Amino acid sequence: MSEVIPQLTLVIKSRAQDVIENVVEEDNNLIQTLSMLCAFYTVDDMCSFLYSEKFQSMNHKLYELVFEMGLYSDHQITLDIIPRGKKMTVCDSKNTLCESHQSLKEVISAWLVEVTG
Repeated sequence: MSEVIPQLTLVIKSRAQDVIENVVEEDNNLIQTLSMLCAFYTVDDMCSFLYSEKFQSMNHKLYELVFEMGLYSDHQITLDIIPRGKKMTVCDSKNTLCESHQSLKEVISAWLVEVTG
């Protein structure tokens, strides 16, 4: 029996430094969790998280979070994601703006095909 291995990782790459003292406790807990490497088994799992009510309720403009998403199998293959509410900028060759779970899933899936050949 083979073990199921995650496909993607996600971690905070950078954030606004001057607002960290004023972070709402609930947001702080999520930010602390996301400061550690998180793993997702599928693209859909990660996109569902990014469009979840808890993640969407954060004030992304205030915190200026930038995430680094990477391949679980090779952490050197990465892509930045910048969330600003329901809009997510994927820092691919086109700086694609995704406005829904489905569009983000399509962009990340296409990137995966490109980088894994």
